[in-house]
Amino acid sequence: MSTTETSAKDEAVIKAVMATFAEAWNAKDAYHLATLFAENSDFVDVVGRWYKGRTEIEQAHAQALASFLSDSHMTITDTQIKFLTPDLVVLHSTWETTGQKNPDGIHRLQDTGVWTAVTTRKENTWQITAFHNTGTVPIPE
Repeated sequence: MSTTETSAKDEAVIKAVMATFAEAWNAKDAYHLATLFAENSDFVDVVGRWYKGRTEIEQAHAQALASFLSDSHMTITDTQIKFLTPDLVVLHSTWETTGQKNPDGIHRLQDTGVWTAVTTRKENTWQITAFHNTGTVPIPE
């Protein structure tokens, strides 16, 4: 198989990992979401909290998905992938959520943002090793 074919196949698998993240989010399944991450991974959430390791990532998402994200629905709108090596990728995904609650319990209309993630191949799978979530803020022109 050529490098181009391998890259295209890997790209599809990596995009599926990001889609699975959204599926786990929508199912409120923090365990499944956390399995997408390497054991020693890092996750910086949209407000800058830094979770270290799969266990912390699972615990943080379990708490959030059971509370202010309990009615939320996530959609991945785009994923762009850059291979740094055949086994190392940086990607950017854009996302949208609806149904997220403010601290006062009032639902927001919609949130959007961008993920930056580093994924690595381990055997025949791809795992997220570093993840940074940034919300987008509309700026008037």
